[in-house]
Amino acid sequence: MIFASLPYSTLTLTQINQRIRNVTKEYKGKLDNVKALKDLAFDIYEGQITAILGHSGAGKSTLLNILSGLSVPTKGSVTVYSNKLSEMADLENISKLTGVCPQSNVQFDYLTVRENLRLFAKIKGIPPQEVEQEIQRVVLELQMDSIEDVLAQNLSGGQKRKLTFGIAILGDPQIFLLDEPTAGLDPFSRHQVWNLLKERKMDRVIIFSTQFMDEADILADRKVFLSKGKLKCAGSSLFLKKKWGIGYHLSFQLNDMCVQEKITSIVTKHIPDAKLSAKSEGKLVYTLPLERTNKFPELYENLDLSPDLGIENYGVSLTTLNEVFLKLEGKSTVDEPGIATSGEVQAEGAGDTERLVEMEQVLSSLSEMKETVGGMALWRQQICAIARVRILKLKHERKSLLSLLLVLGIGFIPVLWDFIISKTYDVSYTWELSPHLYFLSPGQPPHDPLTQLLIINNTGASIDDFIHSVELQNIALEVDASGNRNGVDDTSYNGAIIVSGHDKNYTFSLACNTKRLNCFPVLMDIISNGLLRVVKPSAHIQTGKSTSMLNLDNPFFFMTPSLLCLFLSSSCAPYIAMSSMDDYKNKVWSQLRISGLFPSAYWLGQALVDVPLYWLMFLLIYLLDIILSPGDSIIAFVNPVMYIPCAVCSVPSLVFFTYVISFIFRKGRKNSGIWSLVYFVIALFCVAIIIVASHGHSLLFFINFLVPQTTVVGCMALSLHTFLQLMVLIFILRCLEWKFGKTSMRKDPLFRISPRSSDVHQNPEEPEGEDEDVEMERVRTANALNSTNFDEKPAIIASCLRKEYTVRRKHCFSKKKKKIATRNVSFCVRKGEVLGLLGHNGAGKSTSIKVITGDTKLTAGQVLLKGSSEGDPLGFLGYCPQEKGLWPNLTVREHLDVFAAVRGLRKADATVTITRLVEALRLQEEQKRPVKALSEGIKRKLCFALSILGNPSVVLLDEPSTGMDPAGQQQMWQAIRASFNNTERGALLTTHYMAEAEAVCDRVAIMVSGRLRCIGSIQHLKSKFGKDYLLEMKVKTLAHTEPLHSEILRLFPQAARQERYSSLMVYKLPVEDVRPLGQAFFKLERVKQSFDLEEYSLSQSTLEQVFLELSKEQELENFVDELQPSMKRKLLPQEEL
Repeated sequence: MIFASLPYSTLTLTQINQRIRNVTKEYKGKLDNVKALKDLAFDIYEGQITAILGHSGAGKSTLLNILSGLSVPTKGSVTVYSNKLSEMADLENISKLTGVCPQSNVQFDYLTVRENLRLFAKIKGIPPQEVEQEIQRVVLELQMDSIEDVLAQNLSGGQKRKLTFGIAILGDPQIFLLDEPTAGLDPFSRHQVWNLLKERKMDRVIIFSTQFMDEADILADRKVFLSKGKLKCAGSSLFLKKKWGIGYHLSFQLNDMCVQEKITSIVTKHIPDAKLSAKSEGKLVYTLPLERTNKFPELYENLDLSPDLGIENYGVSLTTLNEVFLKLEGKSTVDEPGIATSGEVQAEGAGDTERLVEMEQVLSSLSEMKETVGGMALWRQQICAIARVRILKLKHERKSLLSLLLVLGIGFIPVLWDFIISKTYDVSYTWELSPHLYFLSPGQPPHDPLTQLLIINNTGASIDDFIHSVELQNIALEVDASGNRNGVDDTSYNGAIIVSGHDKNYTFSLACNTKRLNCFPVLMDIISNGLLRVVKPSAHIQTGKSTSMLNLDNPFFFMTPSLLCLFLSSSCAPYIAMSSMDDYKNKVWSQLRISGLFPSAYWLGQALVDVPLYWLMFLLIYLLDIILSPGDSIIAFVNPVMYIPCAVCSVPSLVFFTYVISFIFRKGRKNSGIWSLVYFVIALFCVAIIIVASHGHSLLFFINFLVPQTTVVGCMALSLHTFLQLMVLIFILRCLEWKFGKTSMRKDPLFRISPRSSDVHQNPEEPEGEDEDVEMERVRTANALNSTNFDEKPAIIASCLRKEYTVRRKHCFSKKKKKIATRNVSFCVRKGEVLGLLGHNGAGKSTSIKVITGDTKLTAGQVLLKGSSEGDPLGFLGYCPQEKGLWPNLTVREHLDVFAAVRGLRKADATVTITRLVEALRLQEEQKRPVKALSEGIKRKLCFALSILGNPSVVLLDEPSTGMDPAGQQQMWQAIRASFNNTERGALLTTHYMAEAEAVCDRVAIMVSGRLRCIGSIQHLKSKFGKDYLLEMKVKTLAHTEPLHSEILRLFPQAARQERYSSLMVYKLPVEDVRPLGQAFFKLERVKQSFDLEEYSLSQSTLEQVFLELSKEQELENFVDELQPSMKRKLLPQEEL
């Protein structure tokens, strides 16, 4: 560990705000524990801005989580203003002083910007009378007044980030903990955040992490570098650059007349140890040692006296923090984006050159595999791929299965309880009801309680045949042939049979002694057996008695446990078949659709796993039902031949019914528990309908036809309708996909949904006052649109794009307002070209991307994408979204396999392609890791790999390197260039990082307020809009800033102060003030020695400066007619991607 010495004479102990001592953070893994932080020990000072730097996964976020109290260190201690984070009371005190901006955006999607701020202001404990004032302050400081009434879900990524930062600064906290606060922000908004933090620097503690080294260089007083959880070094920019820097960079912008050998000869003549570090078309970069600065003026003078060298302009800059970072990480420094831009070939660093060439060869070879499957073969392959995803999700997401088993366990508690009670207490006794329990046998002496059976003949004729049949039952009889007795008044008999009628048509009446229980069934048996013996002497009827109490009048009473099993089986469907809602929320469904997935293949692939799983669950439920209620199970009351097909078909019906529900409510939360309760209630309702509507067959038919739960509980009534029901549900799902689903990339073989060619609506707005380059691009786009030569058509043609959004009303009586995200935008992307689309947050970049992908329907205009051949529609797009469309629990390799199958790659080709991609992007060690365990940089690499998998003709890259460290960014930029150089593919790239645009884009288009402001090559835009020179100076002593300012104005009278960030001073100098360049550098060298400057740089305006200048035009021009006139920048809402 290396630390810069601090001026302790100016720092007191009270300025040491946070003491971090031997902090270690360890996470438990399946095999080994992972140490995110290892014995960190350093101090953080009040009145300073501290930057936490390091590679992806270095432990930056973990450290900030510990400092904010969100995480507890495994060992070690942290004190903040003498408060210990380990003490709960102290932690409460710290939390009141702290504002936290986490790495992920924090907001409620269905609240507006102002409502989010109001909610968090109340949570933070801001006094009620100050809440509105504090909200207004934050809104104005971050210039969010134009979006304060927009729902958070409709904000662009940068606007969401700005809202999260605004929440962190509510209440003006004493301590700021900011985890990549400017990630996703445009340069203008980034500068806003920098200014705000600089203003709050005094008497406060500001700690932030970032992947932008220029941001850390400008903003932070002290940089702390972490590497693999360990502290590598800490100090100021000057200390770090002197310790690990490689010197100054002298860069030349050249014209066609340049002679490299002459330039090199002049440079080495004055500075012998100068080295050529990079060269490209129109650019040379030399590295000059730090100790040779005294030779610079002579070199500049010689260059100015040699106009035949072909030099347009030149500039010098000190080692950047990017180079320091790469050196600390053991990487080569020659790939610095400020040095080696697009298409450059390094003069030094043969290993890096070989690696770049190897990457180009590997990635370019992917385009050779053009043979893919199609038609029904592709459809079947996609079904298998989605089924595999479903199985993998079940394998990795065991909590969902445990939840299902828990629901089943809870549901079976009443059945199990009934089973235990019946086995323990409800013992069944059965005995035979014999006549000998009440009547004497022939010859048996009389004794209590037995008596003779009295038979009274009221027929007036002989009934000897009946009497004989009763005597054969071995019963002693007394016959009253006169019929004078009625059998009721005489209680000396246990029972009497009164026979009446004539001509063998007898009527029997029974009389029993009420003291003799169960006598009536015995008399019934005697009469029945007597009559039966007349017909068949050997037949016999026997009546028994059991202690079981059954309600024979209600047949469903027998099936109470079974009905509960039916309710449970129908209630489990949401736990099994609602995973599509997760895919929609994770943006995976959109990514699959853009990759060419058939809608029917998605649902059938899900059903291929969900239906057997549901069958298995059904089988388990009914096995338990049979075991726990063997005599009362549903199968005991239903014909198994009819029940089995009914149950088999009811499962797919329930699954597809759940798919329909999940599609309709896909934007809501996946709440399986609530939907399970809803299904349970539906099942109860269906049972009631079946019982009540025993005569209302039309109502029963209607219910059974539409509601799957009815089929489960009413399979006895309409078992044949389950097949038709399944077809109806699939048709409903198809209609929902056609009406509300996004545009399909291919014609679906089952749903018969074709790629919709949206109606072309003429844009009502006529372009006025456009830049000449934009006009030429509009003409070029119109010609390409009407061209009949397929081979000459660009990869992407976007003509006159217009998209309007309706803003939510403030109240029911207010008028609807519309905001325009894109206004008559026209551009085309040529084959082999990477077009960069730049602009403010909310300028219309993401909307343009969504229009091309089909996620958003155009208000007016047309988009045309190039297919693989003439007349062949584009089967899929390559898309690297800003919000990662990935499954959290699937591994890197599983993602690549699934998307390769979806895009139609044959298995053998997919294996070779994936292997090459993994090697080119260096993902070998990450292949078996789940996405949720990856760093942001690795996730971006995976998204990029998925976007170019299958060699798509059109690739859309939405901020591909956001969240990556400098080394990862350079690797990504090299991969992008290698993927599109000399190919038939075209790419549209959006970014807020100007260095990324310079590194990979052939042309750049800048959008302002939804319009295309300018378009052209980077050098063209610099020359056209950045005619002035930019002077940047960093002072060591802040007391020198005012005298230095006066000196600069004396030397360069027309200098205009641009920005000031403590030690950094920025000026814009007209060309006439700096000519000749050698004289300007001679003056600056004298200034450097006189004022002890840390460094200075004089160069032509950068692309970022051009962007900022055009951003200021937005404030002045006020393009948006619907918004109130204001000098503040207005942002436009974006839909959710």
